[in-house]
Amino acid sequence: MSKKQQVDTTEQTVKKGLNTKHIVWPVLFGLIGIVWMIYNEFSQLGDSPVPLSHYITNTTIWFLLLSVALIVIRDLSGMGRLYLLADRKLGFGALFRIRMLYEFTSAVTPSAAGGSTLEMIFINREGISFGRSTAICIMSLFLDELSLVLLFPLVFLFFPIDIFFQVAGEASASIASLFAIGYFAKLIWVTILFVGIFVKPQVISWLISRIFSIKWLKKWKFKAFRTAVDIKACSKEMRHKSAGFFISNILLSMLLWVSRFLIVNALIMAFVTASDSLTFVDQVIIAVRQGIVLVVMMIAPTPGGSGFIEVMFESYLGEFIPVGMVSLIIVSVWRMLTYYNYLIIGAIITPKWIAKHFSRKKQDDKEEN
Repeated sequence: MSKKQQVDTTEQTVKKGLNTKHIVWPVLFGLIGIVWMIYNEFSQLGDSPVPLSHYITNTTIWFLLLSVALIVIRDLSGMGRLYLLADRKLGFGALFRIRMLYEFTSAVTPSAAGGSTLEMIFINREGISFGRSTAICIMSLFLDELSLVLLFPLVFLFFPIDIFFQVAGEASASIASLFAIGYFAKLIWVTILFVGIFVKPQVISWLISRIFSIKWLKKWKFKAFRTAVDIKACSKEMRHKSAGFFISNILLSMLLWVSRFLIVNALIMAFVTASDSLTFVDQVIIAVRQGIVLVVMMIAPTPGGSGFIEVMFESYLGEFIPVGMVSLIIVSVWRMLTYYNYLIIGAIITPKWIAKHFSRKKQDDKEEN
């Protein structure tokens, strides 16, 4: 493939993945989820609904501001990790664009697909070599998966597991089963990445060649080998880094995920009255159940889990949220802070970013050099 053909292929991939028309579907699915919530909540209000003003206290505004601060901390943590992984060669503007484009891509694709596929292109177009961009993406993926794999056992070590898998006071075998499948899939993936990056990258190539030689898996053979090559590139870039480098990145990854989960805690606290105050254990349950929902979302077929997550959220965390409009407000603000904001920002910066980095004149100039 010639350099020009590679440019054309890359441009088509990016434009397809960042097509702002894809926003229609996640918004539609999200609205369906919210309509279902409205119907479900108001059907339970009865003849004596509690007015919304009852749940607005002196601390409401402060907890709402805290939820906004947590989403900022989450994004800054992601940008800080990328800054370290890129050896401090990216400026704030580039870090912000990469972060927003990544979240936008994640928002407009099914949860199982995510935004990682295009992230290396985003990083590369901001001035980082393709090999290092690949290594950064694989390492970011490893750190995210490692954080989730480590956080759950740490919590389960100090709290009874069954309290996290209950709906309306009764254990939910279906949620527990889906979580177990998703968690062990992540554990296997983390193990493969760890061996490939830090131990024996050639073992991963051998394993992939064996597995994808199976007849019904051959159609994914090329993508699998591409992943093996990417892991090798990551190993070459990362395996000789210092202990401090990895500790800093792990801490930033943990901060990223913890701040993401605590957003809902802050929103619920914004509308909790003194008579309905939540204990420390309740706060832990709320945060951990979000992680469980995230793992279960791996099987959600809709873009960004839209629609699915609204319904799952209401049923799985409903016992901690007052009924009626409060529930709807909390879910709506949560999704605005963690999902729809990235749709809006992505829709604004994507056309200009594509025009800047994939203009024909710019590529022709690069080819001449």
